[in-house]
Amino acid sequence: MFETFRLKAGTWYARFHFRAAREPVIRFTDAVSQSRRAIVFLPESAGELAAIGDVMSFLAEQFHTSRVMLVVRKELAASLPGQRGFNVFAYGGEDLNRWFLPRADLLRKVKKSTFDVALDLNRGFALPSSFLCRSSQAPLRIGFVKPHADSFYNLQVQTTQSNNLSEDYSKLVRCMEMF
Repeated sequence: MFETFRLKAGTWYARFHFRAAREPVIRFTDAVSQSRRAIVFLPESAGELAAIGDVMSFLAEQFHTSRVMLVVRKELAASLPGQRGFNVFAYGGEDLNRWFLPRADLLRKVKKSTFDVALDLNRGFALPSSFLCRSSQAPLRIGFVKPHADSFYNLQVQTTQSNNLSEDYSKLVRCMEMF
């Protein structure tokens, strides 16, 4: 009943929390190709998770699999397509507070390592993934165009509102290959 209010309150807090953070200047021309470590926030819906094959292949080619951390909700970890040696970190509802924001323990686990690229694969707005992406302190944070995305990502990929998930993720890969 109060989920919409809680989500709006959490979103407001997240935007307020990151309002004064200084962004480093990034040369996008080689930002992905020169990156060594990546953190990837997997989709929060099973339908989207099944369509990320192209992204997983790109990550395996671009980075050594031990240098990529996949972050996924516990309920979806079993349906993760082809982990291929990636480091997988699963979190559950107990790791989020009532405003759908990550608790301190979860934030500590994400901040424990440094990353050059943070990639949020949620096509719609997912506050936990967006907040963790921004909190990762990766210089390059990539996500899809969605509400409030400007507060969390510094590179956004525009997709059509089609139901072809594989096409949208392929478009994301093509965009990342340019850099």
